[in-house]
Amino acid sequence: MADSQKQSNELISMSQIRPYLKLLLKNWWLIVVLSATGYAAGRIITHRQLDIYAASAEILLDQGGEALDYQKRLSGQNFSPWRLANTDTKDQQRILSSFDLVGRAVDRMALNIDYFLVGRLKTSQVGGFSNFAIDASPDLFNPAYLGCNIDLFIEDEAHYRLRYTLKNGEVKELVHPFGIPIEGPELAITITYSDLLLANFNNPSGTKVNTAVLEQARKQHFQFRVYNREQRIEEMRGALQVDNVVGTNILTLQSSSTLVGRAHEFLRILSDEYIEFTKESRLESSLKTEKFINIQLDELVTIMDSLEMQVDGFKKRNEILDLSREQTEFFDALVQLETQERELEFRLEALSSLRNYLGSGLEDNSLPPTSYLIEEDPLLIEQVSQLFEMRNKRASALLDVTEDSYQIRRLDSAISNARFTITKYIEDTREAIGDQRSNVRGQINSLEDRLSGIPATQRDIVVMERKLQVNEKLYVFLLEARAQNVIARAGIAPQASIIEVARNNGIVGPNKRQTIRNFTLYGVIIALAIAFLRMVLFNRLESTQELREITQLPVVAGLPHYAEIEEHPLAILADSRAQITEAFRSLRTNLQYLLAQEGANTILVSSLHPGEGKSFVSSNLAAVLAKTGKKVVLVDFDMHKPKVHKNFKLSNQIGLSTYLIGRCEIEEMKQTGPVDTLTVITAGPVPPNASELVMNDRLDPFLQTLRADYDFVILDTPPMLLITDALLLMSKVDTGLLVTNTQKATKRGIEHLEDLLNQNNLSHASLVMNNIQTSRVRMYYAKYAYKYGYGYGYGYGYGYGYGGYGSYGGAKYGDEPETQG
Repeated sequence: MADSQKQSNELISMSQIRPYLKLLLKNWWLIVVLSATGYAAGRIITHRQLDIYAASAEILLDQGGEALDYQKRLSGQNFSPWRLANTDTKDQQRILSSFDLVGRAVDRMALNIDYFLVGRLKTSQVGGFSNFAIDASPDLFNPAYLGCNIDLFIEDEAHYRLRYTLKNGEVKELVHPFGIPIEGPELAITITYSDLLLANFNNPSGTKVNTAVLEQARKQHFQFRVYNREQRIEEMRGALQVDNVVGTNILTLQSSSTLVGRAHEFLRILSDEYIEFTKESRLESSLKTEKFINIQLDELVTIMDSLEMQVDGFKKRNEILDLSREQTEFFDALVQLETQERELEFRLEALSSLRNYLGSGLEDNSLPPTSYLIEEDPLLIEQVSQLFEMRNKRASALLDVTEDSYQIRRLDSAISNARFTITKYIEDTREAIGDQRSNVRGQINSLEDRLSGIPATQRDIVVMERKLQVNEKLYVFLLEARAQNVIARAGIAPQASIIEVARNNGIVGPNKRQTIRNFTLYGVIIALAIAFLRMVLFNRLESTQELREITQLPVVAGLPHYAEIEEHPLAILADSRAQITEAFRSLRTNLQYLLAQEGANTILVSSLHPGEGKSFVSSNLAAVLAKTGKKVVLVDFDMHKPKVHKNFKLSNQIGLSTYLIGRCEIEEMKQTGPVDTLTVITAGPVPPNASELVMNDRLDPFLQTLRADYDFVILDTPPMLLITDALLLMSKVDTGLLVTNTQKATKRGIEHLEDLLNQNNLSHASLVMNNIQTSRVRMYYAKYAYKYGYGYGYGYGYGYGYGGYGSYGGAKYGDEPETQG
């Protein structure tokens, strides 16, 4: 009562903790083995993994130099395609990781082949093979073999062997001479000697191979992979990470590779390409402007040369008169008007170029080549600036979406509307400039009429000189514009700068310690999962304490493991001081409380499953009771598979089956056991209807006779799970001992046993746990000894008590035969 009250007051009882302790104790070896296996697997995997080398760089955006003069006028100091892009660093992040820009960096690096040296446990990536040079043509490769492992072995000084796997899974090997190209259908490569130590190419008698170095190379397993440009670009893009430092215009570039130095070289080249990329749009506009000016200058030079030749020839053939002052003023005014007319024509031509540029398509985002000529029209500049902004947004959006997306279609519609508006505005402006040109032409015609009084020869020379002066002024204007353009282009600086050049960050992965820890943890988890499944599916009851916690039936004894059960089934006779003997004495003592009623002396011994040790228990219980001087009879009721006669080494020719069919009497089948007061009745020959014999009319008189003649009657019956004999006999005995074995006892089995007893209204059964491991039986008896006031050991005197019912006398173990006083 006190113990149960104490247990209920505990937050966590021992019964709650015991299953988990049992799980650990039973499966510690599994946990150790699987965790060690996981650790070993982690070590092997990390040893085989290639180290990952990282590099980083930093770029500062929107730090470019001065724009070209005409670009300033176009932007009005508030627009630039690059300045707009830099307001959103996400656009620049996309540009840096774009296929085209990464492709420009890849094109500057020799990345079409990866080289590996294959060892027994580890494969190492190298920058190349020191002894051989491999020239591959990825464009001629079968696409199925790009990126696949190709093994290379040296056969002899003239041949090498390639091994690779075909698409159908077949492994193909190819022996080929050095220096001779392989031209399909799967591969397109050429392998030659490259190391002077291996081959002397300067030998007058021909290439001489160093056999010692060649032999060393033959022992090496080489491997390589060939990639095309698209594969390598995607690989480098996947390894590239572009981040923006929050609150700044600084972009951090990070890349990684399994080859030492590759990530560093890639970021260095990518940074340079990006810086050059930021200058290209302005350089392109400058070159277009210069090209336009040069075309105009070439035309002017041709015109001026023609006019000069005409003037010189005319002067030689005709007499030239001096003009009057009034005519000279008219002439100067006429020159100015014609210069103004020529400038208006030039502006019309510039507007025509701008109109053609706008119709060039959405892909061209560079500045128009003649934009410096429209500085007088701020409205046109604003409209063109808005068009540039929408085009830039479209180019950025295409990095994430396709041409058919809703976002692109909206931008296309807005760009189309803006282009239409600007084109309409250009046409209106051209019409206005045409009207100005017509007005100027009218003034020119009026002045020409006033100068008509000049003699024809003089008038012709005046006209030619006037045209020459007009072209000379325009020529000087274009020369100045070209000079300004060249000077400004020389000063173009990128709108981004490298503030931290690419640098190596060393090995950043894989995290080998974490991998080893994970694999070790996986081993522990798998071991615990298996242990838990074993506990759930195959959990065995291994102690009397566990048995008591799951059943309401009394547990009267726990028998330790007895290794010699086959050689010496009568354990109490083999060694009177053994643990098993001690346990049977304890069972003998506890039986007096189960048979407390006057005249109760019949004991049934059975089990739920076969092989749990019921015959072993019944035989030794009979012997230990007989050693006290009591008259004991053991009857083998297991007529299906009798075993008692084997334990006692007795004849089984006549027995219970013979008696029940009326062919012998009780006295005829009695046999004396190893103890004088012990009588054994064997099962007799196995009958075909053993279960029916149990219900024979001779059974009850037989049991009554035995009760009257003996102090204890022990019935060894078949297992309850398979045969109902034990259940029938339970109603004819005073108590039943049901044996459970730690190798077969489960919670489900005990529950099934209780159900059988309840269904048959059998309440006078007790449990005996057999085959308890030594460590557990020591704990059981130690606890028992502490509870009932005696020490655990051999050869001592003690008094037993059970449930407060007095004592069972005293005795000295080791005194044979035992008698009860």
